Amino acid sequence: MEEKNIDQQIEELNKITREDGIEDYAQAQFKLGDIYRNIKHDYEQAEAFYLNINKKDNPDVYAKAQLLLGYIYLEIKQDYDQAATSFLNINKKVNPKLYALAQFGLGYIYQEIKQDYDQAVTFYLNINKEDNPELYALAQVNLGYIYQDIKYDYEQAEVFYLNINKEDNPKTYAQAQSYLGYIYYDIKHDYDQAEVFLLNITKEDNPDVYAKAQLLLGYIYLEIKHNYDQAEAFYSKITKENNPEIYTLAQEGLGEIYTQKIKKETQATDCFLLASKIERYSNRYPYQYICAQLILGLKPNYFKHDFNEKKFNELKDFIYNKVKNLCNLTNNIKNILFVSNVLDNKYGEKQPERRIAHYTKPAVLFNLLKGENPSKFRLNIVDFMNDPSENQVLTSWLNISNHPDNEIKSFLASFSFNHNCLNQFRLYGNEDNIVGSGVSIAFNKNFFGLDTERSINNEIISSHSIKSINPLENKQFEFKSNNNLHPLPLYRCLYFDPETGYMALAKRNKQSFYLENQNEITTETIDAEVIDSEWDDYIGTLDESGKICKIRAKLEDIQKLIEDLSNNPELKKISNLHELLSLAVLPISCLIKHAAFEDEDECRMIYITHIADDNIVEPQDYQSANSLYVEYTHVEEYIDNIYLGPQCKMQHKIWLQNHFKKKQREREIKLIKSEMPLR
Repeated sequence: MEEKNIDQQIEELNKITREDGIEDYAQAQFKLGDIYRNIKHDYEQAEAFYLNINKKDNPDVYAKAQLLLGYIYLEIKQDYDQAATSFLNINKKVNPKLYALAQFGLGYIYQEIKQDYDQAVTFYLNINKEDNPELYALAQVNLGYIYQDIKYDYEQAEVFYLNINKEDNPKTYAQAQSYLGYIYYDIKHDYDQAEVFLLNITKEDNPDVYAKAQLLLGYIYLEIKHNYDQAEAFYSKITKENNPEIYTLAQEGLGEIYTQKIKKETQATDCFLLASKIERYSNRYPYQYICAQLILGLKPNYFKHDFNEKKFNELKDFIYNKVKNLCNLTNNIKNILFVSNVLDNKYGEKQPERRIAHYTKPAVLFNLLKGENPSKFRLNIVDFMNDPSENQVLTSWLNISNHPDNEIKSFLASFSFNHNCLNQFRLYGNEDNIVGSGVSIAFNKNFFGLDTERSINNEIISSHSIKSINPLENKQFEFKSNNNLHPLPLYRCLYFDPETGYMALAKRNKQSFYLENQNEITTETIDAEVIDSEWDDYIGTLDESGKICKIRAKLEDIQKLIEDLSNNPELKKISNLHELLSLAVLPISCLIKHAAFEDEDECRMIYITHIADDNIVEPQDYQSANSLYVEYTHVEEYIDNIYLGPQCKMQHKIWLQNHFKKKQREREIKLIKSEMPLR
């Protein structure tokens, strides 16, 4: 509709008053509300028109206006109490269909926003099938979710899911069948019945859920029934168009199947064919890709007239046994270095590693906090870092090399356990060549994830992932999506001197420990004995010597395995042997630093991926061509403290104060000026 016609229509509708008839007036006000909501997107004005409609004017139009007001309050203004009030104004006797929509809106508010699940159940149960079959199906699947994942009443959840018929809502029916499949797979361990439910899901009903169902079916046949051909058939039905992330997992499942088949094959030609199908390096089965590439590397030497089948099978078994063991040892070390939150129960809010500091320039902090469009925190590619020994300490000790042309790349962000450290302020974040002019951002533990499988780009999408289904998405309103990387885990660095064998773990230093306690103790006197006692508890719980003992033994085993593989006469003929072996230890390569850097007490967030990963941000100008990075997330809600370096400019503190005071945050971000003596 042209703007002129809209304005003309608005003018005509505004001429209609209550004196012209209350029903006509109500209709006019409703049409005006729709114009301002749908066409002009002026929600304040739309709200005003809808509020002009009284129940006695026209009960049906009033009900419609209240429903749309509920949407405005819910989606636009996020005033959930007012949205609930509007939805509660709708009477079933006036319009059963609108009543069903309002009850669903109320159920959604109490489920997702207020997390009052009993009240949400009450509202969802008010929705009858005869009033709105499609919405009834949605309500039943949400009821099933509440009883499954909140109340853990799987029998009642099953009842709700079984209430959903395909003809009511095919998409929701598919969702319910997938949840039933999960209950029978993961809770009841009745794999045959799980299969029955999962097979009820068709691609036409719900392509995304279909892909997840095929993934779970493939897993059942791979891991439970050990029927590799059937598992392969299910995995092969998943296409990238169905769900790119599920497709990635299916490819890994196929890789595992091909791996198992390779181990059982006796013909070299079949082994090479199967190996060529394993295309992905993944966190779950990294040895698959490495072994497959090694076998393919043998191909030129094994199509000869004097081919020895027995010798080939022995070599194949040698490769798989050694490489799998190598990857498992690497993963074990990575898990030892993982900075977990296991100390929470003992220390509560005083967990010694509850905050982790990132030293940077004030300009970077400004970009992370600025205005309506702040930058996201970044992980930078290892290849372009200043330290030439970065990612090389371990591989040099193992006598293998990280080839620069390797398409598997590591991205990382560096942090320190010490939040107010003179040495860190000297080295990092300086502006205008002024030493100590940087800042230290102390992030709380929520900034980091707990799933160590996230360190490699291997999307873990559970086939039983349940989301509340919101019918309001079919209207003119949409929920904003969060386009961030999944929360990534944090690892402490291992400091290692290859010449002497010395090892140490990154951790809090005692001075930093004292300084933090000093900043947080409100009394004038500081009890050094209490802090010493807490320090001793921290060191004891950390168990550095025990962890190092385990890591040392595993590194020695890794060294022996690398020697065995590197010195094998047949494997020596593979031109990229060292490049492939370096992939096996890649997850810990950038966590092992030279002991000379021990005083930095560094910990790292790592993300390993293929160079073609869409998450990698391409340079937008020539000057940025020497910088590749991935974006993590916005940071402000995760910051506890900001430490200003000894020479940080006063104006930086002022703009930070201004920024935080204007926002009137519920949780204060402390600004702390470092008093470190900088000479």
